[in-house]
Amino acid sequence: MYAFSGGNTSDLATNPDVAGRSLVFYWAQLEPAQGQYRWDLVDQAMQPWVAAGKKVILRVSASGWAKWDTAANSAHGTPSWVYAQGVKSVTEQDGAVLPEYWNPAFEKDLAAFLQAFAARYDGNANVAAVDISIGVGGESKADSEKNDNLLSLWQSIGYTDELWWQYAQETITAYTGVFHRTPLALMPDKTFIGGTDGYNEEKIVDYAVAKGIWLQDNGVVPGRTLSAPWGQTPVIAEMRGATSETGDNLADDLKAALAEHPVFVLVFTSDITDANRDVLHQAAARATAAQAGPHTPTGSASGS
Repeated sequence: MYAFSGGNTSDLATNPDVAGRSLVFYWAQLEPAQGQYRWDLVDQAMQPWVAAGKKVILRVSASGWAKWDTAANSAHGTPSWVYAQGVKSVTEQDGAVLPEYWNPAFEKDLAAFLQAFAARYDGNANVAAVDISIGVGGESKADSEKNDNLLSLWQSIGYTDELWWQYAQETITAYTGVFHRTPLALMPDKTFIGGTDGYNEEKIVDYAVAKGIWLQDNGVVPGRTLSAPWGQTPVIAEMRGATSETGDNLADDLKAALAEHPVFVLVFTSDITDANRDVLHQAAARATAAQAGPHTPTGSASGS
């Protein structure tokens, strides 16, 4: 089980039921000026986990909701110097600024960043996986705000499902072209916001699985059955939210996550408490036992 959310803290590094940490950064943090990289921020966040003999999952997103990580300025995930090259943006209801991802300048700059990112961390024994970040929060959709005018907002800067699909494929290729040793995980969401026939989450899931890419289910929900091709490549299972927000029962959430036979389960840090110690310990023991035994791929499916 890996800790997730709440900023890149080291608070749980010595917790015996936590095997590692999902560390989330924003592109603007790590490349504040073109070609100038702040790998020290990644290394510092990794250090306590590495010292405890644990591993990390790395994610670098170009956009996020304003409330997700105010310390990292998640509302401004794309560097300002990228916009200065003529890349357009939209501003969401919460003030978050999201980029014109498919702009050639954005794609070129992102590819250069990924090349440097991989040169630094690909094959690092302390990195368990790297998330392929496409849209908001790294998931496969441009925007996940609950905005009734979401589509018109994006159409104002030229969004189409066809353009998004081309960009998604190019971004996946950018990652697979530079990461050759560390596993890559795609985080499917509904992916397309335009409603065009044939453009749905299954399209990107099929594409990723055909390339042998791991899938990360960022919305584990008790009682949901996921369908193939999920389970044909390794799965990372992430709780859909902290139980204090979703109203879920932690034991049920963890049971649903383990039913996906994942390589890792991402648990919200606010649920990793002394009060939940027994539930977490039992789930960690079941996960360890399952990984020690024969693996039977599960059918999984649609995302969050």
